[in-house]
Amino acid sequence: MTAKIQKKSTPKKPKKKTPTRGKDLFNYVVQLTGLPKEKIMDELKTILNKKNIEISQLTVDQLRVVVASYLREIMTGIMDHIPHKPRGNEH
Repeated sequence: MTAKIQKKSTPKKPKKKTPTRGKDLFNYVVQLTGLPKEKIMDELKTILNKKNIEISQLTVDQLRVVVASYLREIMTGIMDHIPHKPRGNEH
């Protein structure tokens, strides 16, 4: 007769719930960026204001739009400062 070996169950740590709305979501994403907090908050708040989005009502989908706008602004600024080679006859 063989005895069944039972594994000891280790207590699981409760996972922190990821915020899904509002100011908690905004602050969570700001923290995850790893960028200087005040700077990124100001930049994102400016875009939120342009789009008439209240932080207290912010959704994940709205945040995606705001972050995409921020990235476009950054990329446009970078591209504006890269010297462009004059186009000549490439044949």
